[in-house]
Amino acid sequence: MTKGETAAQRFVRLNGISGTFREIDVPKDRKTSALDMAAASGIDPARLFKTLIVETEEGKLAVAIVPASRDLDRKALARELGSKRIDLAPKDKAVKTSGYAMGACSPLGQKKKLPAFIDESAKGFETVFVSGGAYGLELEIAPAELAKAAEAVFAAIS
Repeated sequence: MTKGETAAQRFVRLNGISGTFREIDVPKDRKTSALDMAAASGIDPARLFKTLIVETEEGKLAVAIVPASRDLDRKALARELGSKRIDLAPKDKAVKTSGYAMGACSPLGQKKKLPAFIDESAKGFETVFVSGGAYGLELEIAPAELAKAAEAVFAAIS
């Protein structure tokens, strides 16, 4: 990694992924929600996607990528995962597995490869924004490129 480069930036660089990183001016001393990020950047909250680490009742982890403007449909994702129930993974498990701080989790460059699901609403945009792996850093990327890079499938999960 080059100095100051996040794991997501390194992943994008090393894999030749087409996307643009941009800094958003948000407070770095407190947790910033995806909706706060959208407001601070002027990005439509439907185009700004948050990355959530979830856990099935059987203890399997997965990644859900959903718009800031909507909540994760846990039942729909549980069905996709073949489980009766899912919940957000405990903070320590999510941080350890992804390698990212809470609130700065990128779907790219995670420590452990997990099954990933992108809400199908992403397909309605030319580009979407996901975390670049640090507070206030966003990656603008085409939904198909994101799905390919994250080895994710599109599903109705929000």
